[in-house]
Parts: sequence; structure tokens; C-alpha cells
Amino acid sequence: MNLEKNKNKVAIIGHTRGIGKAIADLYTDKKYDVIGMSRSNGFDLVHDQEKILEQIEDCDLVVLNAHSLRGQLTLLKRIYGRHSFDKMQVAVITSTSGLDDEPDLHQFKIWDKFEYSQYCEIKKELIEYISELQEELLNRPLSVYDICPDVVDTDMTKGLWTNLPKLTAQEVADAVRYCFEATFNVNKIVLQKNAK
Repeated sequence: MNLEKNKNKVAIIGHTRGIGKAIADLYTDKKYDVIGMSRSNGFDLVHDQEKILEQIEDCDLVVLNAHSLRGQLTLLKRIYGRHSFDKMQVAVITSTSGLDDEPDLHQFKIWDKFEYSQYCEIKKELIEYISELQEELLNRPLSVYDICPDVVDTDMTKGLWTNLPKLTAQEVADAVRYCFEATFNVNKIVLQKNAK
């Protein structure tokens, strides 16, 4: 575990499209050294966690954006195990899908109902773990933020939830930046686009 982190280095797991790309672009514009990790460059969230942990070792800022089964949850637990006494900030992109007891499945086209229900359950488990973890971290330097967007306009949501207003990926990136730069404690940000 490093005592000195690089304050100009951000690791983004899931950086090539949508929300992750918007976050990567934001921090590239801010002149940060962006370490992007996705399947496209050899970092599978489920199978390559040791490799991912090596890459984030000297980063002050980490964004867990990619979703694959329980990969986000498992990686977050491993980060906590290694870095709970380090001054690292971790933003986890969850989903308002994890907040609903009864997900609305009527518009689903890309996943079947079982897959979407499983996705919602995994996100709910992740959100609950983050909440418990934040209690444990009250007197430790590691910070974990829950960025919980509603529907975001990305390739993944094309043709879905057409009756709902959608957030932009940039709006989610701005929420991540807000958490990282806040001078007070932020636990959770729930983002919803107001209907016009």
C-alpha cells in the first residue's frame, strides 16, 4: 500500500464508451494522467481484477464504471481490503435500477427480463455494500462515493425508456468530478433528469 498517491492520476474501469468515456475525456482535459481499463485493452472486470488492482496502486482517484455480473462489487471489496488506510477516492457508478423493488421491464429489448432483474439485484447489493462501507470508513482516509444515475443516453439505452428524459454521460461525469473535488463529505448522488 502506497502512502503517497498521484493526485494527477485517475483510473477508470470501463472507459471506452458512454459514461466512462465522458469521465476519461473530462480528466484528460484537466491534464490528468488517465489510466483506462476495459475489455478493449485487456482488462476484464471479472477475470483480471489482480491486473486492475496493480494499475490503480498509485492512483488517488478511481472510477468503477464497468458492470459485469458482480465484478464491481468484488473489485470494490478488494480495493477496500488493500486501500482502506490510503487516501484514495473511489467513485462507483451504480444505478437507480438498484433502488427499485419492482423494476419496470415493459420496454426491455436488449436484455431479457431475467437478465435485467439480475442486473437490478446486483446493483442493489452493490448500493447496500457501499452504504455499509461508508459507515466503516468514517475514521479512515479511503473515500467511496455512490454515483447513482437514472437513465443515461448511451449506446446501451438506445431505443429503451423512450418516454423518459435521459441524462447525458457528461452530466454523470460532472457528478463524479463534484464528489472528487468537494470540500465536504459526499456519500451518494442520485441523478435524475427532470421532465420538461
